[in-house]
Amino acid sequence: MRGTTMDEIERPYDGCGKCLLGVRRLSRVKAAATSPERQREDVLTAAAAIGGHIIDWADDWEVSGATDPMTRPKLGPWLRDERGKYDGLVAAAVDRLGRIVVDCLSTGYKMRDEGKLLVSYGHEGVWDLDDPNDENRFTMEACITDRAVLPHGDRLPRGGASATPERAVVLASRSTFATGPSLPQPSGAGAHAPLPRSPVSARRP
Repeated sequence: MRGTTMDEIERPYDGCGKCLLGVRRLSRVKAAATSPERQREDVLTAAAAIGGHIIDWADDWEVSGATDPMTRPKLGPWLRDERGKYDGLVAAAVDRLGRIVVDCLSTGYKMRDEGKLLVSYGHEGVWDLDDPNDENRFTMEACITDRAVLPHGDRLPRGGASATPERAVVLASRSTFATGPSLPQPSGAGAHAPLPRSPVSARRP
């Protein structure tokens, strides 16, 4: 944040085109390795790096990463356009958007399709999900946080009320990362039948 004061980074919406919502999330605040203060610093740094500023914070404390971002108490209303104008999201890391890969992708594609910015600390500049390299890197960073892996290697939601088939299909239908080769399937007695894969194209429709 060289040459930029804290007051300049946090100020109301002014129509500059880089009025960003700061996104922070922790499942357990007291046990968190990534403290709210550290996330705040990272968000402010990432916003300043692109010449943006924070208009408000969507702080979801004690909220599981498996929760659909659209239903999170603080972030959800912004994503549903119930809280006013903003030009994009900035998070301390991709996994602050969610710890299920399809949720990260859904949020990322939503920002892209609405012409909004998506920024995370550690990534240079704004995420460009129309660029296959950036899209794949974003997907890979999301995959790192998602431990649920099916035999084909696709990352799908863990159990719970928010783990719906509709969310799962996002990865298969829209990400170029899903077009990679399948992992070898088990064989022999007791082997599970291969799960069907949805046909995907190199780019989204």
